[in-house]
Amino acid sequence: MGLLVIAIDRDNDLGRKTGIRSPVIGREANVKAALELGLADPEESDTNTMLSAIRTYDQLLEDGGDVEIVTICGDVRVGTKSDMKIANTLDQVIAKTKSTKAILVSDGAEDRELEPIIRSRLRIDSTRMVVVQQSRPIEDTLYTIIHKMEDPKVQRQFILPIALIVFVWGLAGLLGLSEIASGLIWVILSGYFLVKVAGWEDEFRNFYNELLTTGERVSLYSYVWLIAILLFVVGVAQGVEQMDLSKELGVAAMVLAFLSWNGVLPYLLSAIVSVEVSRTIDGYVRDGVFNVNIVRFIFTVASLGAITAGMIDIMYDIVVRTGLAESEEPDYTQGVWYIAIGLLIGFVGRIVFEIINERIESDSSDDEFISEE
Repeated sequence: MGLLVIAIDRDNDLGRKTGIRSPVIGREANVKAALELGLADPEESDTNTMLSAIRTYDQLLEDGGDVEIVTICGDVRVGTKSDMKIANTLDQVIAKTKSTKAILVSDGAEDRELEPIIRSRLRIDSTRMVVVQQSRPIEDTLYTIIHKMEDPKVQRQFILPIALIVFVWGLAGLLGLSEIASGLIWVILSGYFLVKVAGWEDEFRNFYNELLTTGERVSLYSYVWLIAILLFVVGVAQGVEQMDLSKELGVAAMVLAFLSWNGVLPYLLSAIVSVEVSRTIDGYVRDGVFNVNIVRFIFTVASLGAITAGMIDIMYDIVVRTGLAESEEPDYTQGVWYIAIGLLIGFVGRIVFEIINERIESDSSDDEFISEE
């Protein structure tokens, strides 16, 4: 029935600034870690969080309680990865200390977001937020903003997009392309946010590390990611061109033209298939195991792509041609052909997958029979 005093450092300031790894268990270890963090960065609020947790621990220990103290750190990329790391670390600490209750100590609302994760594992008896008292708050505001701008996390989330806007605007002005500067800014910013939302940052980082910091073979998957992004960009450009051709027919026609087979659709499908095929090739080269599901995946994507193209073509006929000439019957022939081809591809893909899968299973059974003999 032990009580655990938990100091939370969600963005791993302790690890980044001192090199100390989480979890930090025990009073002496926490005092040492707090001292090192305070010396490394005297203005770091997590130092006060750790000291407050130590003080809470001492008070509970004086009352004769069965108590332990721990500091748990996350990751500089605050979010799912950081929270999963904290959850895994907490599980290890609980297994080691046999604690059933907790007191949570943090330095802000961001750390308090972890309370449901902790509550799912321990009964939280108390939560404490450490607020550092400051004199002359108005005079210190500018300094605080400047100091925060030096934080790598703040730089990536806020300063980088602003820098991209200023850079593109200035470059377009120097090249005499001011009339398209706003369009370029939106394209680059949308690409940046797409990378952030889709979680592709790690892919670019892994490609850089493999290419420049290791002597091992660079995976095909890393290169194909760049090709897939290029295909997507070309597809968007093609889709925009089709939108421009349909701009006199209304918004619905422009959207359908963008998504059509003459627009972004084939490039998007090619990018998806390229990424998955490269992943399969890398897995075969690395492990010597062929993932037969890639065959089904390719046929499925091609089938759904053709069916989608047919549906878009039929909708385009309904929206555009019916509106232009109500007396003229829309021609759905091309859309129906697309759908029929898509269904045929799906049927053929199913047969091909079953044949290949049966052959692989048969070869595996023969190998096992020979090894047993």
